[in-house]
Amino acid sequence: MSAAEGRARCRWGGGGGSAVLRARAEAAGYRRLLRARAAEVEALRGAVGALHRQLEGLRDRRSGELAKYQVR
Repeated sequence: MSAAEGRARCRWGGGGGSAVLRARAEAAGYRRLLRARAAEVEALRGAVGALHRQLEGLRDRRSGELAKYQVR
C-alpha cells in the first residue's frame, strides 16, 4: 500500500470507505424523509383547498338564507 493510500484510508475511517457509505446511506434516508414530507404537504394543500371550497359553499348558502329572511 502506498503512503497516499494509507493516509486516505485513515482519513475516512478505515477500509473500504465505510464512512462514505454511511454518509451516503444517511443522505438517502434524508431524501426519503424529504419525499415523504413533500407528499404530506401536497395532501394537506389538497385538504385546505377542499375546506376553502366547502367554506365558500356555506357562505353562499348563508347569504341566500339571510336574503330570504330579510324579504320576510
